[in-house]
Amino acid sequence: MITSRKTNRKEVYEARRARISLNSLKAAIALVSILGALLTSLSAQDLDNPPSNILRQPGWNYGGELSGGSTIVQSSAPRFVTANLSISNVALIVHAGLVLTGEHGSGWIRGTFEWDFSVIPVENFWVLGSHYAGGFEALGPRWNFTNTGRRVVPFVGLSGGMLFSPNNFPPGRTAQFNFTAAVDAGTHLFLRPRHSFDVGVRFQHVSNGYLGRLNPGVPLSLQLTLGYSWY
Repeated sequence: MITSRKTNRKEVYEARRARISLNSLKAAIALVSILGALLTSLSAQDLDNPPSNILRQPGWNYGGELSGGSTIVQSSAPRFVTANLSISNVALIVHAGLVLTGEHGSGWIRGTFEWDFSVIPVENFWVLGSHYAGGFEALGPRWNFTNTGRRVVPFVGLSGGMLFSPNNFPPGRTAQFNFTAAVDAGTHLFLRPRHSFDVGVRFQHVSNGYLGRLNPGVPLSLQLTLGYSWY
């Protein structure tokens, strides 16, 4: 009697486990089918209209980015209070860009010409304390390399503008106003149509153009940038 009950329980357990296994298999097949359909659809969409096509023709784009880094070249003249000191910074940048042309060129250099305008609501520097600045970049030519892939568009560009500080920056007998010049390089990674995650590097120079008595500036800094754009 006891043996019979044990056998029945075992049979019930085996039957239940078999049903669970069958249901799991069905769910896995359904999930694989759904993923396959989505991937097929996405691939078909890419073939018909790759997300990177948005940068192959004139049009607007908007976005924001966070950049930060440190000097790789410091002022060395002993008359500057920041002589031989590293200067680090973090900036929040909001931009609007306009692709002005269709594709030009051939091979890897094929691409489109864009002009960006950026507003910098916050840029904070650290050297002998913390220093706030804000400003804009009106000079923003950029070249988009559009012959590289369906979801990746590298770019290079120049940036130039102005920064305003409530106090002299860098500290000392300098000025509250500085000019900026930068070289930018990076890539747009299109996660979905009309949206990209942007990664890049920036080499930046900051100078007051001798509007102050002294002009130590920020000779050259290297910054990493992370951003997001929509088109």
